[in-house]
Amino acid sequence: MIRRRGVGLPELLVALALSGVVMAAATRALALHLQLQRARETQARADEIAHDVLAVLRAEAGRALGAPLVLGDTALDVASQRILATPCERAALRLVVSAADPWWSPPRAGDSVALLDTLTRSEWRTTVAAVGSLRRSVACPLGGTRLTLSDTPPATVPALTVPVRVWRRVRYTIYRSSDGYWWFGERSCASACGSAQPIAGPLRSASQHGLRLLPVLNGTGRPTAIDVEVRAEFHSHSSVRQARLTIASSP
Repeated sequence: MIRRRGVGLPELLVALALSGVVMAAATRALALHLQLQRARETQARADEIAHDVLAVLRAEAGRALGAPLVLGDTALDVASQRILATPCERAALRLVVSAADPWWSPPRAGDSVALLDTLTRSEWRTTVAAVGSLRRSVACPLGGTRLTLSDTPPATVPALTVPVRVWRRVRYTIYRSSDGYWWFGERSCASACGSAQPIAGPLRSASQHGLRLLPVLNGTGRPTAIDVEVRAEFHSHSSVRQARLTIASSP
């Protein structure tokens, strides 16, 4: 019988030291991987914020009734069209827009309404007093959205044969919220501009050009586009996006 020699203390210490080196290297590699992954996710979030701001402004410029008004270089006033559709049902103070008709965003009380007056060949206008939903009916097989008007349309306004136009005056701006961060938000300006409702953020401050707007004028001085620059900032990561937004012609 040959007696085999076991592992001695020196060999065991060397093995433990090598294992420690390997574990330390693996831990550092994992920590670096997680750090890079968090940085990529944070940068992606900053890019997403800047993209969302541009997407909203691009959509509004394409649906504006008339040229939007740039205030300073950090705010944009626009008459934003919400609905353009022919009602499927009408009562004295009520219009119903079918659920099959697309719109930019749901209407709400205070929105402006326009219908064509066949006698004067001009628009008859009022406002939305209330909004509700309507179940399926014979006139509106898919159901729809009920608009209660502030005034009764005259007899010369055939609401069931001409489209109804619903729009809202909105101000998009950068503002500082109570948490100290700067946000891109919307102010409804039916009669007077209300408080800002957040849409996307955080952005750089106004002094750091978190949002910068510049109208592009043609030879007659009419704005045809808006140059936009957005600087989003999320957990020390920033994203800068620029775009030229074409202004739609008034219908």
